[in-house]
Amino acid sequence: MTEINVFYFHQPRPDDFHASSLLLLDGGRVWHVGRKGNGYYLFITETMYIKIWRDKGNLLFQIGDVTKPILAKELDVFEIDIALLNLPFSDDAMYIGGQYFKFTFPIIGIVRRLNQRATRPLVYLLYELFTHEETSAQAEAQEVQQKEVTEDGYS
Repeated sequence: MTEINVFYFHQPRPDDFHASSLLLLDGGRVWHVGRKGNGYYLFITETMYIKIWRDKGNLLFQIGDVTKPILAKELDVFEIDIALLNLPFSDDAMYIGGQYFKFTFPIIGIVRRLNQRATRPLVYLLYELFTHEETSAQAEAQEVQQKEVTEDGYS
């Protein structure tokens, strides 16, 4: 089991939305999502969003609102993989690739209470955060190891 610390991030000024936008398709529903760096903005309602991102192995989130929905002119469109529909999750935990992630805060449960339909898109984005960070971390480790070997003259 991997325990993930979850922190609520309070930001007194509105978050800037210089993010790329995408549409996340979940069956017949379309969700507006913003992606910025290693984080995602999931629009739970017309004006309310949850921002999630990882930092040093922790999961951070922020809930905010905007007066107008924000969309870029060009949108990427993603569809939730049908295989991910069976990801086991609860209010404060989920399985990803056979690994159990236990959150110290019921982030999935909070979103479920705000908009039950937004639960699956949030779980999908959490899946993306955890699988992509793992892949990025492994790639960086391999690059560092390869660089060390090259610098030592063994390659």
